[in-house]
Amino acid sequence: FPELKINYTKIKNTSSNSPIKLKGLTAGMSYHLAGCCSPIVGDNIVGIVTAGLGVSVHTIDCETLTSYSDSPERWLDISWEKGNQSNKDSIARINVILQNQPGSLGKVTTIIAKNNGNISNINFSTRKNDFFEIIIDIEVRDTNHLNNIIAALRLISEVSSLNRIKG
Repeated sequence: FPELKINYTKIKNTSSNSPIKLKGLTAGMSYHLAGCCSPIVGDNIVGIVTAGLGVSVHTIDCETLTSYSDSPERWLDISWEKGNQSNKDSIARINVILQNQPGSLGKVTTIIAKNNGNISNINFSTRKNDFFEIIIDIEVRDTNHLNNIIAALRLISEVSSLNRIKG
């Protein structure tokens, strides 16, 4: 089977073209969300200043941050502004190991939909006779929304394991 092309868009603004606002940045300072950890609204974040590129926004637990431990002057204490949660969706990626049974995938997609998540991409990374592993990109409002979806999915008996993928 051919691999599906994965959509790497990290932030989708559903109400306007205004950027996501961050506390702790100087007005006019440019930033981008780091691809290594894919922060979403609600994650604890930190900024790394890079000359000519602006600020890279990382989750506080991102492994890439260890390479900046000798440069404390590049670190910025930043956070999401409160108004971000209501009008912007982020793409969160989860990895699900699911029993290979009729209806298993349907249960997963139904739970996501019932919890107001929108699937933007599905990739079957492993297919075996008894299980398959899938990577699902879901549009969510923030980390609370994602955590609610994850909790609901973990209640499905056919789900063997599930975790968020950052990056």
